Amino acid sequence: MLVKDLQLFILIPALNEAGVIENTMRMFVKSTRNLPMINMVIIDDASTDATATIVNNFIQSHPNSRISLLRRHAPNAQLGKGTALNWAFRQIIQQNLASKANLICGVLDADAYMTSKGYKKVLQYFSANPELALLQTRVAMIEKHNWLQIMQDIEFTVVNYWIQNLRNRISNAAASGNGQFIRVSEVDSLQPWGNALLEDFEFSTRFLLKGKKTIFTGDIVVYQEAVDKVLPFIKQRTRWTQGGLDCLFSYWPKILASNFISRTAKVEMSFYMMIPFITLITGIANILTFSYITLNADDYWQLFVVLIMVNLALNIYIAFLYVKLANYRNWMILSIIVLTLVFYNYLLYPVLVMAFYKKISGQHTWVKTVHGKATVTQENSQN
Repeated sequence: MLVKDLQLFILIPALNEAGVIENTMRMFVKSTRNLPMINMVIIDDASTDATATIVNNFIQSHPNSRISLLRRHAPNAQLGKGTALNWAFRQIIQQNLASKANLICGVLDADAYMTSKGYKKVLQYFSANPELALLQTRVAMIEKHNWLQIMQDIEFTVVNYWIQNLRNRISNAAASGNGQFIRVSEVDSLQPWGNALLEDFEFSTRFLLKGKKTIFTGDIVVYQEAVDKVLPFIKQRTRWTQGGLDCLFSYWPKILASNFISRTAKVEMSFYMMIPFITLITGIANILTFSYITLNADDYWQLFVVLIMVNLALNIYIAFLYVKLANYRNWMILSIIVLTLVFYNYLLYPVLVMAFYKKISGQHTWVKTVHGKATVTQENSQN
């Protein structure tokens, strides 16, 4: 299938996104100026701010933008990101039944954008791989003004890159929120997204259970905002962790019984879903070990030094890869990151406690990430 024969719809779930949605539309128009086969569908999920008004005004002032607005209303709204995506997905299929075989659907957050080069590569992947069902792109942060934002960029650029490349090798690449693309003809259901709080992992797990081909690519980047404060960061990661627990209890038996998922992939997916338990255990063990060594420093100071050196060596390697992959050259900041990366990991411990509490107490409210803090710079828009 040729690239020109494909049609790509970008779905943007939008709940109270007045702070970012106009810039997202402007970036889309700029990036797809010469790509008439790409459309954007903004799903207003009964926003209480000016999101819908801003989108309507933009569409009216840019009649050739290839942007459309779908509006959901109470009481059939604000029921989760997966529900909103499924609702829009069904409408797109109904409106394009004749060309369903050529349809690709992508999901971007309301604060995200891609470059023209990135969009072209997405189409090329699906054109060159007729059996490709799901493509997940790399995620990077738009701007990095403080320590927490830089740490998130390192996490997505290096750590997630490692994990997803491993998954490519064992054929279980997973969707990771922003920048997921699917071939509509490979979707067996009109509700491909679930309602787990980690809807992206649940989404790709459903594909893998049916033997669909999934790929991660690091040469296409989706840019998104980084959370800039600790409390919103903890709330975001609590939702992700609780979503992982949802997937563990709902899908683990199915994964283990699947004839399509390899043994190695089953081990990796099991480990991923068990991370909250593993991290909780290792975190307690780390605290007890550190406390014991500190109280018996005369006998164990050599072990303490070894642990610090091992940690620093790992951090230096991560920083080196970040420089290579993200082309980041602020050496003073990188030095600080090497010395403080461990503290970023410790931010996840309160996340674990909150996630387990919410899961046990039956709280499943979707706490969305607030967007609107960052602006896209000219430098970023050209990458």
